[in-house]
Amino acid sequence: MRIGLLGGSFNPPHRGHLEVARTVRKALGLDEVWLLPASRPPHKPGHLDMAPPADRLNMTRLLAREPGLEACAVELQRPGPSYTVDTLAELRRLHPEHEFSFLIGGDTVGELPTWKDAARLLRETAFVVVCRPGYELDEGLAHVARELGEDLAQRLRERVVTMEPRPESSTAIRRAILEGAPWEHNVTDDVADYIRANGLYRRDFVATSATVRELKQYDGQRVELQGWVYKLRAKGKIAFLHLRDGSGVVQTIVNKNEVGEESYARIKGLTQEASIRVRGTAKLDERAPGGVEVAVDDVEVISEVEGEYPISLQAHGIDFLLSHRHLWLRSTQQHATLRVRSEVIQAIHDFFYARQFVHVDAPVFTPAACEGTTNLFEVKYFDDTAYLTQSGQLYMEAAAMAHGKVYCFGPTFRAERSKTRRHLTEFWMVEPEMAFADLDDVMDLAEEFLESIVQRVLTNCQAELETLERDTSSLEKVKRPFPRITYDEAVKLLQEEGLDFTWGNDLGAPDETAISAHFDRPVLIHRWPKEIKAFYMSPDPEDERLVLGVDVIAPEGAGEVIGGGQRATDLTFLLEQIAQHELPQEAFEWYLDLRRYGSVPHGGFGLGLERLVAWICGREHVREAIPFPRTLYRKEP
Repeated sequence: MRIGLLGGSFNPPHRGHLEVARTVRKALGLDEVWLLPASRPPHKPGHLDMAPPADRLNMTRLLAREPGLEACAVELQRPGPSYTVDTLAELRRLHPEHEFSFLIGGDTVGELPTWKDAARLLRETAFVVVCRPGYELDEGLAHVARELGEDLAQRLRERVVTMEPRPESSTAIRRAILEGAPWEHNVTDDVADYIRANGLYRRDFVATSATVRELKQYDGQRVELQGWVYKLRAKGKIAFLHLRDGSGVVQTIVNKNEVGEESYARIKGLTQEASIRVRGTAKLDERAPGGVEVAVDDVEVISEVEGEYPISLQAHGIDFLLSHRHLWLRSTQQHATLRVRSEVIQAIHDFFYARQFVHVDAPVFTPAACEGTTNLFEVKYFDDTAYLTQSGQLYMEAAAMAHGKVYCFGPTFRAERSKTRRHLTEFWMVEPEMAFADLDDVMDLAEEFLESIVQRVLTNCQAELETLERDTSSLEKVKRPFPRITYDEAVKLLQEEGLDFTWGNDLGAPDETAISAHFDRPVLIHRWPKEIKAFYMSPDPEDERLVLGVDVIAPEGAGEVIGGGQRATDLTFLLEQIAQHELPQEAFEWYLDLRRYGSVPHGGFGLGLERLVAWICGREHVREAIPFPRTLYRKEP
């Protein structure tokens, strides 16, 4: 038998579909036309008011009651895209005695190249193009010829049926039902009765596209969610399917009687991370995780998992998790950490924007070090050598002389052979710089900056902090003023604690932790020994051993999160410092020009994003505060 395949959403099926089937069957002498409702037709990527598959199939069967027509469920039972070579293969497997051809509207011919395996499908079966009188196919066929080949475009030209289309469409019928306008005349009596009996397409039926995070505002409304299976528990005719969509996780209730036996059987077989689309009614329920659940009436499986998902809901070693970081990102605590990171990044930009700082991008390739030559990544730069940036600060000094207040925010690279929990080889740093500013101005800005970010996270990321089981009592105390002590006072404090610390040394992690234990909020340590700070630090006019630098130490053992200070403005002093640090003067001539032409007091600081996020989230290691960490022994995935 020669069978014509008429596909579509059939949402709902109407008299226009019936007329196409009758006309093409008669014109080509087909034995039958089969109507194939699909989960998602390839040219219609989504309708918020899509009726459940079972309802659309039932209505299609009602439409196809006359001889020569038949409703076929094969598309609704298949995973993956609709109307592909896979569809054809399945039909031929089930009905090897039949010869199949696809019916396609003239207005969708130009979209054929976007179908999966379109060229192969066109070669393996015939297509019948159905056009209204006078419709010009040239543009669509030209696109097919360019993308798929002239031979395939010619095959489409050979089988064209022209007919006067009925004016209605599925979209118009749904809209008419919503608006209370006449619509019954556009569908058969059986279909009209079915729509009324099942309450389809009314205002309370239409699914609103929503995220899990937004669900509480849709109490009692029908919503559409799309995401991945987080976990699934089925018992009898009820399945509890937890869906995560990137904004959160929600429990959905799937009832076998609502979705049908076939769909329910397939749902029960889903495993963690299968991708799905569900529709149903949102209901507030204090007993449900997150305080809301969804009673599902329709589930669409987008993609099933191949084999066993590597990161199941069980404990794994850190090396295994880092090797599978691309999947570990989906776990609840990693997900929450990166959402906090995103909030911090936005808070940083908003903070500076509100204070009229100009965002200026610093280069990643630099000709020389800005802080020292031992922790640089050297790279080949055409016929020369360059280095990956340690900091954008020197460039921000130049920008500050143009704009007054600036900041850069981007990746920085340190080739330190450090394996501590506070170090990464690639991390993100924000570096503000201000003209006409001294050390006190820098410290004031650092205090205001930290307070603003932490308080914003407390306000906007309550759910994420709860997921991380973060005790926020210490974060709530991050409010100005912060304690300020000199380096000398810090040394005295350490020595009184019995620590073996010598004046002139830099602070190590144990030293920072010991100092922070004396305070309930971040502490600023200022006026440091010149020998352990960068060459560009301004000398302290009251003590030649010191420079006007400041480090901000976060509590709870988080360590230094900010380092900065006032910059040297004296040209002679900078020349001496460059020579003393054995840096190439020619590489810094542009930087020295800033002192030659209109130098002013100025200063700023750098904040390491990952250290800040790790502290706020209560993470032990900074590698969890960046999507794909780069450490001494890891550069994958």
